Amino acid sequence: MDLFDSEALRELQEESRKHQEKYEAENTEWWNSLTERERENAFYEVCKRIYQGDVESKGSYRYVLYDVFGFDMAMYGHGMQCRYIDIHNLLIDGQEYEKMSKVNRIEVIDGDGRSYVKHLDKCEYIKYSLQDDDRTLKVIVKKEP
Repeated sequence: MDLFDSEALRELQEESRKHQEKYEAENTEWWNSLTERERENAFYEVCKRIYQGDVESKGSYRYVLYDVFGFDMAMYGHGMQCRYIDIHNLLIDGQEYEKMSKVNRIEVIDGDGRSYVKHLDKCEYIKYSLQDDDRTLKVIVKKEP
């Protein structure tokens, strides 16, 4: 099979899609076969490990899969297909956003260096807003009442 052949590539993509659908169906069937207690235990254990790896350790995607869950490299793709990679990135981004709530200085840096610096007073805080289809970051300095 020539991978540069567009027909061969489409066939490979279709085969991969079918395999993924089968894998998902088998997992759903497995989940539905569990007792309520088994589902609770599985949920608890997965959430505990995600919290440990992503929140407490602030580990990478690979760290959580390999070191926290103990998976081998074969799980890398499964983690992406089930969208754990998206959950991981959202948790990491959320932690960064939480840290930004404690900011007391704003700097805007361009090609010429610092073009704007604002030190916040003790009664000031920052709010963030995305606008223009998420292409504009608006930083608002507010005063506590």
